[in-house]
Amino acid sequence: MPTFEVADDGTLTERQPDPGERVRFKDVNGFRPICPFFELRGTWTSGEGQHHTDEPITVDVLAEFGIDLAGVKWTVNVANLKAYHCTSSPGDRIEAAVELRGDHHLRQPLEGKSPAGADRPLVPPGEGVPLGSVQLPRPGGGFPELRLRFTPGTGAVYGPSNLLDRTSRYLLPEDRLFLAPDAAWCEFTLSGATDARTLPGGLFAGSTPEDGGVSLGLVDDVCDGLVGVTLGGLTARARIVVTPPDFAPDRRPFTSLADGLADRVQREEVSDPAYIAENRDLTALEVRDLFERVLEAMDAVNVDAQNDRATLENVRRARRLGLPEDEARQRTFGPPDPLPGVTLPLAERGRRWHRRFVALEFLEDLFRERPELLRQVIRTPLEEQRWYDRRMPVAVRGSDAYPMHLTRRQYDLLEGWGRSLRETVEEGT
Repeated sequence: MPTFEVADDGTLTERQPDPGERVRFKDVNGFRPICPFFELRGTWTSGEGQHHTDEPITVDVLAEFGIDLAGVKWTVNVANLKAYHCTSSPGDRIEAAVELRGDHHLRQPLEGKSPAGADRPLVPPGEGVPLGSVQLPRPGGGFPELRLRFTPGTGAVYGPSNLLDRTSRYLLPEDRLFLAPDAAWCEFTLSGATDARTLPGGLFAGSTPEDGGVSLGLVDDVCDGLVGVTLGGLTARARIVVTPPDFAPDRRPFTSLADGLADRVQREEVSDPAYIAENRDLTALEVRDLFERVLEAMDAVNVDAQNDRATLENVRRARRLGLPEDEARQRTFGPPDPLPGVTLPLAERGRRWHRRFVALEFLEDLFRERPELLRQVIRTPLEEQRWYDRRMPVAVRGSDAYPMHLTRRQYDLLEGWGRSLRETVEEGT
């Protein structure tokens, strides 16, 4: 596919990658960011009476209505509110904003600042956390459309000027140590083990006992916000979100956003036996896709470390409830037998086993022969006893801080599919 390149003066060119040129997710500078283009589109009626719906707005369209590029106003407002989310101190807000005329084509940095006049600002006056940059490509030639390009930050972390006096665990370059040590974020502590602001726990540097449970004042350069454009009295907006680098770009989760939405609007259909009977091929494909994603997730998860964490959580829960700790510990996997040359034996054994599941014939034979297996090895959604155990998904934590599970629709679809496999099986075979 062609690649767009934007010069310093905004000139936009298209380059066709050389045959055999590989997509690179990482270079000498680290993980390469995704830099999206926002294209301005609209609906209008031309002077000849021709109606245009959801089409790109170009310099020719502007000229037809007597508007030049200078009459187009772009705004970008982004913020990193992670620290503010915890402290509610206005000085811990990190915000950046730029306003551009349509004929301004130089790159504009987004410097994250604390609000002017805020008490105990995290970002001192004269300093800024780089939250990325924006640039308006110069429309013309083969690219007359109006666009804005957003480039996120580099994925860097910043800390207070006294960080090295507080800890030696986080070694940051000196030029990133400029945040104010007297800001509220540098003194933040959790109100308890179930503080909803940082669930699950340990989400900020300093939360561990070895750091005293006090925030070290570190922040990163992720952000989210709005891109806006005003033209002829009309305003359009789009949202942009910057997240940490994705270290597994070729791995899919076993429960996706689409699965969550389907669970809300299509859950009932899979409980009807007629649905499975009428959609056998489609159901089989959905089941195979699920187990393919399970294998991909297994390849991206350190199961050994997750099992250790799950065991510790079981023990902590048993202490709170006054139950035997040994029983809680035995619910998860014990120390696995070592595998020669393998660092993560539990993860490796799981991956080897799950590779079989992507073969639909193997799955069908397995559930025909052992119809009770599904309930034994797959966690029931939203069950009352929320202990970590050896059922799948193994040791994975959900967003509610309890053991993760499939959606109810995914689970019921598996059950219905398993029952349908037994319909043609002769008893005793």
